[in-house]
Amino acid sequence: MTIPFERTRSILQTKDFLERLLNPRETPRVPRAVRAQAKTLLRHFPTYSDIELAHQALPDWYGPVPPFSRMRGSPQTDAAIEASTHSADGDVSKRPSDDEK
Repeated sequence: MTIPFERTRSILQTKDFLERLLNPRETPRVPRAVRAQAKTLLRHFPTYSDIELAHQALPDWYGPVPPFSRMRGSPQTDAAIEASTHSADGDVSKRPSDDEK
C-alpha cells in the first residue's frame, strides 16, 4: 500500500529524474529524442506549490513536500527554501515555484 508521503516522494523523484535527463553532463549518452520528451513532460509537471496544495486538499492522498535539505539541491536553492519555510508569519506552506528557482 502506498502512503501519501511515498506518493509525493515519487512525484518529486520523477521530476528530479527528468531534470537530470536534460543535463548532458550528468547523462551524456541520452538520445536527443529522450531529452526532448523529458523537456516536454516537465513543461506542465506539478510545481512544489502545486504538490503542497494537493496535500492540503487531499492529505490522505498526497503527503507534504519535504524540506529540500533531504533532496538534491543547490546551496542557493536550499537557502531560498529554508528562508521561505521559516517566514515571519509562520506559514510553512510557501514554496518557490519553478519560475523562482
